[in-house]
Amino acid sequence: MIVPDIEIVAILVILLLGLPILWNGYKNGLAKSFSFTKLIQTINKSLKIQGVIGLLLIVLAWTWNWLDFKFDTLLVGTTYTFLVIGFFMYLPVLVLLNYIKYLIKRKLKNPKIED
Repeated sequence: MIVPDIEIVAILVILLLGLPILWNGYKNGLAKSFSFTKLIQTINKSLKIQGVIGLLLIVLAWTWNWLDFKFDTLLVGTTYTFLVIGFFMYLPVLVLLNYIKYLIKRKLKNPKIED
């Protein structure tokens, strides 16, 4: 699918993916005391909000397409780009970061003492 008005769509997708992370980071005090595990927890909490945003975008795109609105291509392009980036870029990286966090916690929990 070729997305029309890619500049506007890119800005909207960045905002829709980034604002929940910034909001949860501010609520968790991530700027005051930064740690890797706290960052991953913030991103995990943001994933719930981003999932709701994705579902709302799907419902809005279907509704606008069904009612034949004039500007539905912008919403459909934003929804398509949001879902593609979310499923194929955001989720795999988040899984990898959670795995790294798990390995770090496991390593800190069971340090080997070598002579």
